[in-house]
Formats: sequence, structure tokens, C-alpha cells
Amino acid sequence: MAFVPGYKHDVFVSYAHGDNREWISRFVGRLESALKNKLGDSADVWLDDSDLRETRNFQKEIPESVTSAAVFLFLPSPAYLRSQYCVEIECRAFADTLPSKRARFTGQDFTNEEYAVRCPIEQVDNNEHWQLFPGLTDIPFFDATGTHAVGKPKFERSFSELTQSLLPLLKRMRNHCTPVFVYPPNPEEDELKKARASLVNELTDMSYRVLPDRYVNLPDQLREASLAVFLQGEKYDSTVKELAEVARQQGRPWVVWCSSLGETTKVPEQMVQLEFLEQMEAPKKTYLNAGQSPDKLKEEVRSLLNPDPRAIAGAGGKRRVYLVYKSANRAERMNAGRIATSFEKEFRFDHPDDPAQHTALLTGSDGVLLLWGNAEEDWCAHEFEAVARSARAKGLCVFDPKEAKNAVLEQIRKKAGDVCIAEQFGNFDRSRLEQFFNLIRRSA
Repeated sequence: MAFVPGYKHDVFVSYAHGDNREWISRFVGRLESALKNKLGDSADVWLDDSDLRETRNFQKEIPESVTSAAVFLFLPSPAYLRSQYCVEIECRAFADTLPSKRARFTGQDFTNEEYAVRCPIEQVDNNEHWQLFPGLTDIPFFDATGTHAVGKPKFERSFSELTQSLLPLLKRMRNHCTPVFVYPPNPEEDELKKARASLVNELTDMSYRVLPDRYVNLPDQLREASLAVFLQGEKYDSTVKELAEVARQQGRPWVVWCSSLGETTKVPEQMVQLEFLEQMEAPKKTYLNAGQSPDKLKEEVRSLLNPDPRAIAGAGGKRRVYLVYKSANRAERMNAGRIATSFEKEFRFDHPDDPAQHTALLTGSDGVLLLWGNAEEDWCAHEFEAVARSARAKGLCVFDPKEAKNAVLEQIRKKAGDVCIAEQFGNFDRSRLEQFFNLIRRSA
């Protein structure tokens, strides 16, 4: 699990495969160890396996790992600048995540933040690597004699500068996430373990920071949280009563969930404590007994969070738009290409290459846009029904509407509801689609 909630990886290490892999592996090993020691928790540092390009789909996996990383650490060298993959795929993929990061991490702490660290490992002629994320300052790991040997004084000086830059950034990103207090932090009972793990996974995926993250100052950590959740089982914990009093005084929402073992506990102290929690007068309290499943608990937590504006799901990258069209038709592919290239700086587009993904993309994308050019009327009517039932923003773009389409269009307009309909006459005009894309922008 990443240190920064909402991301799969804390740091993505980008390097050229023509450079010294042994040095890079030792460098990353030192980085992982240093982050763990300084943060008090493991940070997820992503480095591709040496056999990734031979055994797995690196063309898909590496860009996805870039966009799901909080920070981009790249190691420029002459080989790096000659690598089309490093420059045009990895660097560009991370640059595409910056709008969503800037929308999520706001305030003076993040002014002009690029969420990237540049550490050249070899001399680059004319400092051309400065064109990659121009706002950054170099932390060089080389001099005229070559790349600094790991562990030597020159390396240690550069490494210290790197950690002094990286650590505060990761901490600021984590601390900016809305905290939720889930107690106990390490339950022994299997039922509580499973319920907590499921809830914590969902909260971190939604970019919430889970407390307590240390075993001191529990009341202060609870006071920091926007919501508190108490998981109660068979065993008695005297700390719970004190924390429940703090939660009640805070006047913020808090939830008590009792497991089936808790309901049937024979521990006298726990029996009294559960009775106290259930009967405690607190307007912001929700008590869920064993009849409510862990899924119901998650549903209740989601509704109480409501959700916080800073809890941006899918924080790593552009909003996704699914284009639905008849891909076998060249004219239809051209129409899709016109839309995708017109809005590619702001959105990521999925295409109907895999029919097995059709339903998932209809319901899981931030927006679905149906394109109708030369396809049959029956095809359009059928696909429109599916689009109209899909979630989030949805639209229909009709190319060169003619009289033959009027009957179908009239029927579609009657059923349109919240579907944006745009018509393209002659040359493609991107402004006609702004209404559809504005819906997605407003939901970001």
C-alpha cells in the first residue's frame, strides 16, 4: 500500500534501459530503505523488473504505473534522451497527471509543485534534459569523472539532497488527504480484521488518510479526523470508552459497528461497554449491530463522508471518455480520431477494440460518447439505449445529419433525457462538443 492515499505507488523511477542497471537497482534499494526509516512506514517505489519487457505487457503496464504514482523520479542521461519510450511515453504520461494533482492538492504548500524530481546520472550535452519538466532543479549524481558510486561521499551528498526534497513532498501530499479514524488499528479477531481491511482499502483508494497511524496521542489523532469508526468484537478494550467520549464531544459523525462475536460476547466488561456505546446520547453517532454486514458499514461510511471534495477517486491521470462507434468503418474511425486528437490534452479516450470490455467501459468511464456517421439506424438505436443507461456524462455526436436520419434522431431526442446531442455539419467543429465535455469537467 502506498504512503500517499489514492495512489498505487509513491515514487515511479524512470530510467533508460541502456544505463547501468546494477547502479540503478542499488540506488533504488537505498531509496526504499531511506524512505522507510524517515517515514516510519514503507513507501512504494516502482522500478520495472529486468525481464518486464520480455514477459509482460510493458506497453500497457508501465504507463499505468506512471499515472498511478504520486511522484515521478527520473534519471536523465544521454541514453535517456535518446529513448523515445522514456521521453514520449513515460514523461508524457506523468505530465498528463498534473492537472488532476493540481486540482486535488491545493494551497500554498503546493504552489508551483511539479510532483517530479530530476536526478541526472550522466552529463547531457547542452543540458537538453532541462526541457523535461522545466521548473525543476537538478540533483546531479555525476561529475566529470562519471556517475557517483553508491555509498561514496559524493553519492551521499546528492542522495541526502534527494531525500530532503522527496520526503517533505510525500508527507505534504499524505497530510493533505482528509483523515478518517478507524479503531482498533490492528484487531486480533478475524471478523474485525476482514471488516477493517475492506474498509481501509476502500478509504485509501478514495484518497482518504486512515488514522491512527501511530500508537501515541490517540485522542488528538481522533480530533484531527473528519469521521471516526469503532469496530467492536468479543474482547474488551478500555481505550474505546475514552475515545468515544472524544468523538461525542467533537460533534462530527462517528460510527460503531459490532461483529457477531461482539453481539454474543461473554466478557462482562465488553457487554457493559457495548451497552454504553449503543445507548450513549450523541446526535452524530450511528450504531450498527451484527445484523449489518461489513458492506453495509462501508456504505454508511461513504454516505457520511459524502464524499469530501479532496477525496478524488482515480487521482492518477486524465478523465476517461469511452468512444462508441463502428470501428470496422474507416470513416467512423476518422470521426473518432478527430474527437480524440481535439481533446487529447485534457482527456484519455478508450476505443471499442475489445467487445468484452464494452459493458465495463459504459459504466466505468467518466463519460460515454456515441458517434453516428454512416452506421445503420438499427445499430445507432441499439447503442443509444445502452449509452442512455450508462453512468455519468453521456452524449451522442451525429456526423453530417441528413433527412434519412431525421426519424431516428427525433425518436432519440424524445428519449434523450440527460444525454447531450451534438451535430457535425461539413468540417469538424470541436465547439459543438463542449457541452458534453463540460459535464465531465464539472464532475472532476
